[in-house]
Amino acid sequence: MSLATLLERARGSQGRIVLAGLDGGFADVITRAQSVSAVIGGGGIRPEDHPRHAAVAALLRRRMPNRVRDGIHALDLAADPVRLAAGLVALGDADGFVAGPGVPVELLADISEWTLGPPADGTIRAAHWLLLSDGALVAMADCVLAGELGASERAVLADLAATAHVRAGAGAPRVAFLAGPAGRDDGGAVEGAVAAFAARRPDTIAMADRQVRFRDRANVLIFPGGSAGHLALRTAREVSGALLLGPLLLGPPGVIMGVSDDASDEEMAGTVALAALIADRAGT
Repeated sequence: MSLATLLERARGSQGRIVLAGLDGGFADVITRAQSVSAVIGGGGIRPEDHPRHAAVAALLRRRMPNRVRDGIHALDLAADPVRLAAGLVALGDADGFVAGPGVPVELLADISEWTLGPPADGTIRAAHWLLLSDGALVAMADCVLAGELGASERAVLADLAATAHVRAGAGAPRVAFLAGPAGRDDGGAVEGAVAAFAARRPDTIAMADRQVRFRDRANVLIFPGGSAGHLALRTAREVSGALLLGPLLLGPPGVIMGVSDDASDEEMAGTVALAALIADRAGT
């Protein structure tokens, strides 16, 4: 789908998305992706003026009292746009939020655990999407948070990424587990990941791809670790001219997304639209 199609579909979604700390380009984002319920900071609502500021402060103090000195400190912490936005998701006032450039994904993960609690398996992962010139959306995971991943970890990651891919309306997932030549790097672990994934999602196409030929037009790419994923993601974006959307945190409840530090207005708008589609309450 094109960016215009993505934005049009997002306008019809029922996902309540909050923007946090979008200091540049946020007006264009709101105009083009009209699924935004509130803008906090960056020329929008001041966090301390938000009607749920005190409630989020109480949530932060309740969740991790060891990180909050007193009530005043809690209010100061909740005055951060990203913490306030995450708190709104935790309180049920929003379905997701998108943080602006300059917010590291590691900080997003930390704030997510603080407000929403850790995911069931205790590990937060991440996925990005590339919107290609032919309209295809390709998910790539994990390109920022993961270290080297074992077979079972990659299977879980693929399951989460495939689910998000479906919710984004990007078509049936076709998963490729990427790896180097057999016997040289992972001792066949990629085949174990394919088997573990098949046990979790027997109806989803999955394959081991050691030559990166994508003959079956894979649209969910699972990397053996964050370093390989990051390099591939950035290279593909620069070489192809694709739009980079995300990252999306995988594991926590709600939809929590960020954008790259050098995200264009089109990439910010596309990320907001993707967040709205994934969070669409009509699709739950």
